[in-house]
Amino acid sequence: KKKYQIEAEKLKVEVISCTFSKSDTPVALLELVDEIDKFGLTNYFDVQTKAALEKTIMCMKSSSSTKENKDLYATALCFRLLRQHGYYASQDMLKELLDSKGTKKMSDIKTLLELLEGSYLSMDGENLLNDIRLFTTNNLMNTSFTTNNKENLSNYFPLAWRVRWYDVRRHITMFAQQGNNNTNQVLLNLAKLNFNIIQATHLKDLKDVIRWDPNEVKCLPECIQICFRALYDTEEEISAEIDDQQKGCCPSAFARLKQGWLNFCKAMLVEAKWYNEGHISTLEEYLNNGWISSTVPLLSDYVIYGFTNNKITNESLDSSKNFQEIIYHTSVIFRLCNDQGTSTAELERGDVASSIICYMQQENVSEDIAREHIESIILDSWKKINYHFNTLSTSHREIAKHVINIARMGHVMYQFGDGFGVQDGKTRHQILINLMEPIT
Repeated sequence: KKKYQIEAEKLKVEVISCTFSKSDTPVALLELVDEIDKFGLTNYFDVQTKAALEKTIMCMKSSSSTKENKDLYATALCFRLLRQHGYYASQDMLKELLDSKGTKKMSDIKTLLELLEGSYLSMDGENLLNDIRLFTTNNLMNTSFTTNNKENLSNYFPLAWRVRWYDVRRHITMFAQQGNNNTNQVLLNLAKLNFNIIQATHLKDLKDVIRWDPNEVKCLPECIQICFRALYDTEEEISAEIDDQQKGCCPSAFARLKQGWLNFCKAMLVEAKWYNEGHISTLEEYLNNGWISSTVPLLSDYVIYGFTNNKITNESLDSSKNFQEIIYHTSVIFRLCNDQGTSTAELERGDVASSIICYMQQENVSEDIAREHIESIILDSWKKINYHFNTLSTSHREIAKHVINIARMGHVMYQFGDGFGVQDGKTRHQILINLMEPIT
């Protein structure tokens, strides 16, 4: 592994000395930053990326007096990248792209796609971005897109909703197949090498997780205490490791992690009671319990501890309250994505009523209308996440990013149905190629 990391550093230096120096226009710099993001190499070039974006901001400001000649594609790309990287970018940046009837120069598909991506980084009250999302979606369906592209658009998920790691391999393969002059070979080689390094790390972590004794696993159906003991012992082990890193400067992690499991189990018990009683709750009642049973609050505790490492203080633990809204809306998204993918199968086997069924009964509407309503809640939750994320400090954003990835994982797991319960579909294939198959 050390050998590959040394090689990666050499390639990084080469990219900095050659590629960045050749990207001498705002558009070229923006596209390079976008390429780096999509290759999963942001951590290698965080300093250069920041400098490039700030240079682009200055160029955009200096050219503001010549709006008619401004590159519409560059403006749309700049808006998305600024918001994606946590910079302030007003929706008014895009106002000049639209007129009272719709658009000024929206004939090219590349610009439409960038506008669509940027619209999903909206926050509450940004009506212009809502209009842009609807406009671009309709126009992409009505342009000279091929039939295949239109089918892809119907299954479209924006970049902001995707787990970036699962997209990296697809981008590497796409750029390698293109083989054109725009593809930076050094950057591509670094992306392949970095992918294989991270994949090997994930595989090692996975092997470390699988630690149960086979004899214990065989006994699980006979005696549930073994399951409880394995969980309890694992939590004690994790807590001891965290406490050792803290050297006694903070309260023990065990109490916090234990409370997370208690809350989760209580929420699951509520759902079990609803099922046994044949109770179908209101959507509000369902979500008040379902955001906890989604497991996201529990997983978030591990994220907070895992990514702060030995820098956890009472202040940083208290700061988690500052992004409780992010945890809540991430939980809602994960729960509703789960329901969208599993509701039909759960209804057939007689499981507890999902959010879709709850809303259908509550409002006496069809399944299609209920699904549309659930999709609107997901969209609104993303807007709230975007807003609350931008209120955090830089250090807290680093932790929150990993919590938000759980919402993205919800989209990945349930985009094509029950990607967790039915393990022979597209989700299985996606996980295998990203976890088990290196790029050659």
